[in-house]
Amino acid sequence: MKVLLRAVLFFDALLDLLLGILLLASPFTTLYAALQLPQPQPALFGQLLGVATIGLSWLLFQATINGQLTVAVARTTGYVNLVSALLVTVWTLFLDIPVQGVGKVWLLTLAAVLIFFAIVQIPAAKKVRLRERQQAELATAEREAGAANGDSPNNEPGVPRTARPNGSPASPEYRREPGITPPPGYGPGTEVMPEPDPEALPTANHARQNPHS
Repeated sequence: MKVLLRAVLFFDALLDLLLGILLLASPFTTLYAALQLPQPQPALFGQLLGVATIGLSWLLFQATINGQLTVAVARTTGYVNLVSALLVTVWTLFLDIPVQGVGKVWLLTLAAVLIFFAIVQIPAAKKVRLRERQQAELATAEREAGAANGDSPNNEPGVPRTARPNGSPASPEYRREPGITPPPGYGPGTEVMPEPDPEALPTANHARQNPHS
C-alpha cells in the first residue's frame, strides 16, 4: 500500500510541476491563447501561484523518497486535490468563466485527475498510518516483554540471562595474582628438622640440684 501511495505522490508531483511552469508563464498571452485557457490577471498573481505550486511539487518529491513524510504529505495533499477539483469543476460548469471548448476539456480533465489522486491518497494514507501505528505498538510490547524476562541483546529471545559470578574473569573487581612455583625438593613434608645439640640440653643432676645448697 505504501508503494502505491508513493507512486501516486510521484505523478502528483509531476502534475504540480507542469502546472507551476504554466502559471509562471502567465505574462505570455500567446501561450494561453494557443491552449485556449483563461490567462491569470494580473500576471503577478499567477506567477506567485506558480511558485507555490512548484514548491508543493518539490514537497511531494521529498515525500516520495522519505518514508517519514509520505503519510502526512499524502493525507494533506489528498484534501487539497479534492477541494481544488471541486473548485475547478464548479467554475467550469456553473460559473461565468471565459473558457472555450478545448480549454473546458483541459480544465475538466485536470479536475478528474485531481479527484483520482484524492481518492487514492486519502484512504491509502489512513491505512498506512494505522499499519505503522500497529507495528510500533507491537514492537513496544515485545521490548517490554523482553525487559521483563531479562533478555539481553546477545541472548536468544525467550532465554533468560544467566547470572555471572562475582569472581569471574569478566568482573572488573577480579584480580588474579601470579602463581609462584616452589623450587625442587621444597614443599609440604620435605622440611628438614635440625638435630638437637646434646650440650645444650640440661642434665638430670643439674635439674635436681637444690638452688639453696
